[in-house]
Amino acid sequence: MKKNILLYLIVFVMVATLAVGCGQPVDEPEEPAENGESEEDVVKFAIIFGVGGLGDNGYNDEVNRGVQMAVEEYGAEYDYAEPQDISEFETQLRMFADAGEYDTIIAVSTEQAEALKMVAEEYPEQRFTMIDTRIDDMDNVHSISASHPQQHFLSGVLAGLATQDERFPLANPDENIIGFAIAMDTPTSRGQAAGFLAGAKYANPDVEILTNYIGGYNDPVTAKELALVMYERGADIVSVNAGSSSQGVFAAAQEKDRYVIGTSLAMVDPEVSLSTSVKKVWLFVVQEIGSLDDGTWEPGFTEKGMAEGVTDYDVEGLDVEIPEDVKAKVDEAREKVASGELVLPTDIDQVDSWAAENQME
Repeated sequence: MKKNILLYLIVFVMVATLAVGCGQPVDEPEEPAENGESEEDVVKFAIIFGVGGLGDNGYNDEVNRGVQMAVEEYGAEYDYAEPQDISEFETQLRMFADAGEYDTIIAVSTEQAEALKMVAEEYPEQRFTMIDTRIDDMDNVHSISASHPQQHFLSGVLAGLATQDERFPLANPDENIIGFAIAMDTPTSRGQAAGFLAGAKYANPDVEILTNYIGGYNDPVTAKELALVMYERGADIVSVNAGSSSQGVFAAAQEKDRYVIGTSLAMVDPEVSLSTSVKKVWLFVVQEIGSLDDGTWEPGFTEKGMAEGVTDYDVEGLDVEIPEDVKAKVDEAREKVASGELVLPTDIDQVDSWAAENQME
């Protein structure tokens, strides 16, 4: 009997060892390592995805693309969690911090910012990484983000031009109305909307832009209802950046046979997508793990945009054909932002005054 018990214990230990670092969801981390590093001295990190989780065909999946790239490039090990509600963020951050075995703990999406700041203050020796929200003045936190306005600006320029152009078959030039479905009333979401609105008004000062708040990143039903209202009010293009909620806006576009603009190359509909507002968030994860691997990690804030090739618009895989003269106008707008000639507004409330002083020539 004792031999059988010993055999079971050996098998259990072998299975547990194989599971470590394979990217498994974690309920309780292992006992902390004394030096906070993995035994094989490779980078080990934890990541907490946003509500909506993996399989959202959007933001979380794009972050996970970077996770897999980092694993392949640096041999990194990781554990992850998929919160079902924002109330779980603090608990999961603290769970990973308690373990003491991660070179950094990565929090994804602006919804986690407050929880991260609270936990990071309690664990000053633990490194944290905040993706897509700025956090300043914490010696153990590096926050990295794309410029939210820059991500959406060029798609806004394209939408402002397309809505008045009969060469775009799903446009309705008689109305001059477009829309933006905003995920939540947060600085990140408002900055994204500000970029789109600014781009549209830069190209088309008289355009009417409808906006509304979905209220979350995992509510496609509400998103569809709100998008249908905008289409029924005359919008022929609706843009959205709201995780898996975006699926509802795509469904509304299909139903109304109008254009939609999303933010993920994995979530496009070739027939109704006008473009994708690209943010190469996967590069943030790769670069973060790379800095840990080579010892150059530092706290602070890093923002990247068009000048670094992180933000753009994309029509890959879409049926839409962008006329050359329209492409040229969008390209010119890109150059002006990348060079610093155009400095974009960062909040919806700034758009009207900005547009009054900045118009396409």
